[in-house]
Amino acid sequence: MLSSKIKEPPNTWDQWFEGLVDADGCLLISSAGYASLEITLDIYEEQALLQIKQELQGSVKLKPKARAFRYRLHHKAGILKAITKLNGLCRNSKRVVQLQKLCQKLSIDFISPQPLNLENAWFAAFFDGDGTVGYSFKNGWPQLIISVSNKNAVDCEPFRQIFGGVLSMDKRSNTYKWSISKKEDIFFFCAYLKKHSLRSHKHKRILLIPEFFKLRQMRAYLHSPETPTYKTWC
Repeated sequence: MLSSKIKEPPNTWDQWFEGLVDADGCLLISSAGYASLEITLDIYEEQALLQIKQELQGSVKLKPKARAFRYRLHHKAGILKAITKLNGLCRNSKRVVQLQKLCQKLSIDFISPQPLNLENAWFAAFFDGDGTVGYSFKNGWPQLIISVSNKNAVDCEPFRQIFGGVLSMDKRSNTYKWSISKKEDIFFFCAYLKKHSLRSHKHKRILLIPEFFKLRQMRAYLHSPETPTYKTWC
């Protein structure tokens, strides 16, 4: 079922939860007709999944071979609560289809999402799931790169629209990647994250960004390996 009604303004946690589901979640209906929600994050992100467990119950278990933790929710009361939070916010091209099927099964009107803006925590959550902070040397100069990868270009496009940068195909991983490398774009993104903080281990890397630019300006990477300046760079 489709509905044109507008959902009441969500709280920040709901926006973050929905963004994480968009990035690394999956809404399933088993062959027996049971609904479930799963979110899989790498091994460093147990605490993020435990926050969701505290809110919705469910379980968080280690997948040793995958070096990841998986959150799983399948009891009906929890699924209904999760759908209430996701409905009207879900926007990932795959996740929308999955949510529509769940809503149809449970006789719930599907609510289309509203356009994103800087007041929405979705970007922080999606970055928690699919974002990267890294750097490489370009012509001998350290280049900081912030990026988000996804199988579908349309699901990275909101980052380009709001934060600038470029959207391109990464042939090595067969994914689309949004990225920014200009200092002003990076600090604009960091300013957003001061209001909508990351809940993953990537938060620590974001906090180091001002120090990165300070040390780069000093050319700390060219100092002798024995010096405190070089060790700070490392």
